[in-house]
Amino acid sequence: MKITVTNQNKFRVRTIAIIISLIIMACSIAATAQVLPQDSLALVAFYNSTGGPGWNNNSGWLTGPVSTWYGVTVEGDRVKKLIFYSNNLVGTLPNELGQLTAIQTFGLSNESELTGEIPDTLFQITTLEWFGIGNCNLIGTIPNNIGNCTLLKSIELWENNLTGTIPSEIGNLDSLKFLDLHNNQLTGQIPPELGDCANLWELRLNDNQLTGTIPVEVTQLNQLMILYLNNNNLSGNLPEYLSNLFFHNPPYSVSIDVSGNLFEGALPESWGNMTFNIDRLNISNNFFTSLPAVNYNWLITSFNIRENKFTFEYIEPHYQAYQAGCYYFFYYNPQDSMGVNIDTTLTPGSSYAVYSGTGGEYTNYKWYKNGELILESADADTLHLENITAADSGTYTCTAENSLLYELTLYRRPVHIIIDTSSGTININDPDSGISVYPNPASEKITISFPFVFKPIGLRIFDLEGKCVLIQQLTVSNHKIAASIKGLKSGIYFLRIQTENKIYSTKLIINKRGTHR
Repeated sequence: MKITVTNQNKFRVRTIAIIISLIIMACSIAATAQVLPQDSLALVAFYNSTGGPGWNNNSGWLTGPVSTWYGVTVEGDRVKKLIFYSNNLVGTLPNELGQLTAIQTFGLSNESELTGEIPDTLFQITTLEWFGIGNCNLIGTIPNNIGNCTLLKSIELWENNLTGTIPSEIGNLDSLKFLDLHNNQLTGQIPPELGDCANLWELRLNDNQLTGTIPVEVTQLNQLMILYLNNNNLSGNLPEYLSNLFFHNPPYSVSIDVSGNLFEGALPESWGNMTFNIDRLNISNNFFTSLPAVNYNWLITSFNIRENKFTFEYIEPHYQAYQAGCYYFFYYNPQDSMGVNIDTTLTPGSSYAVYSGTGGEYTNYKWYKNGELILESADADTLHLENITAADSGTYTCTAENSLLYELTLYRRPVHIIIDTSSGTININDPDSGISVYPNPASEKITISFPFVFKPIGLRIFDLEGKCVLIQQLTVSNHKIAASIKGLKSGIYFLRIQTENKIYSTKLIINKRGTHR
């Protein structure tokens, strides 16, 4: 049988062959499918903006499929992860990164040449779950629209040069577990809105320039395990409600660090009656003066009270609690010097007492005059000078050692005593003195007028406690002396001018509100 191939049949065969070829080509393309163009273009912009040709590893970039590019993870036709570590990125982050609208993880770290600001386009990506740029050199502020990324579980922007305030919009992030902004230059107060991040585990805001105090809302985060606020400018008393964090149920055990701030005064006395078990409490390098009473009801793995103004009387019972096993680690040495510097002038025959300020049951005191030991006793917490003579003039100091706290020595700040052996002190207000001080009351400066020529030695101003608050060398011009009192607070003082053989004194009133009010 002879088969005749017509033109129509030839056309049909050719059509079928083309269809088969197209199917084979489509299958081949599908086998090596690329991501959406917007994703690839965003990555190309990232490559060009951060010095891609000079990266330590740029394997696959701009050559093979996007799924083979170093640091990139692709699922389907979308980029899901972009992670780089110490890859020598140089330059800035491009706005085009906001086109990666399906990305879940964005992480760059140890890229010291990466600078510029964080593109706010990144926080238009609502799929972000983990965002971190650490140990780079970013500048500018944290974009407020970060609060749009409600799936974020972790924000890590540590060790950059970020400035401005912490966006309160972060409080919108219900899923957030980790917020790490440490070692930047952030200012302002801690936003109370952070207390709305109910699932937060770690809050690291240390090594910034934050001010104010700790918001009560933050202390009500019942899953918080780490609160690091150290090395900021937080001030005032440590709030009593910080103890809200002490009572997490296992397995949570909170670690709190507020060291290196400007907190002062007493720790809340009510804490002494609380029973709690926490991992770490670091209050070192502040200006605290007293600790709660010990009732052996605290369990703290590490308790650090170093570099404050605590005396032996407050440290001793807590050291005994450490010996009893309440604290696994207890750090108390060193502490600040005790008392204040005193410059005072006394008259012969008078009496004067200097308190060491150290206290403690196991303390031994050593008193020195001009560097030479004059008294050593366990009972000499106060040095008494009776029937003072010219020989008592000098500088007095005290060191206190403690047989229980053998690692710590406390020092009393110096007391400088001058004995007035002149013929007497002349009251400037005496009409016979011929001297006048004006204005009095004063606010910024005073002028002292003398009707005679004399050689001055110095001017001193004392507060009502006998502490010298101002010392000036005098310059006389046309029988007058001008002195600035700008640094002194409003109050009553005693002004004393010493010449070669006489002392002139008067009461001085300082009124910063103005002398005519």
